[in-house]
Amino acid sequence: MSVQEKLQKRIQSISEYVEKNGRSHLAVCSSAPSFGWDADEWHHRHAMMEAWRKRGYQVSSKTNHGVLDINIIKPITLT
Repeated sequence: MSVQEKLQKRIQSISEYVEKNGRSHLAVCSSAPSFGWDADEWHHRHAMMEAWRKRGYQVSSKTNHGVLDINIIKPITLT
């Protein structure tokens, strides 16, 4: 499986979870291989966040102790 296919599968899986539960998150880290993190998710984190934005989700992120936490939220309409 190529990197692109692997990441597309991950994006789709998380998107399905967000559709069902309203939100999800993904944690990625620059020291990926050393501590069991997925290096491909780290290297392509910006493309992954953009893919979720293009699907209409709200995406935010913050870094804490070298770990980037990405939050993906299904938008709601309040009136």
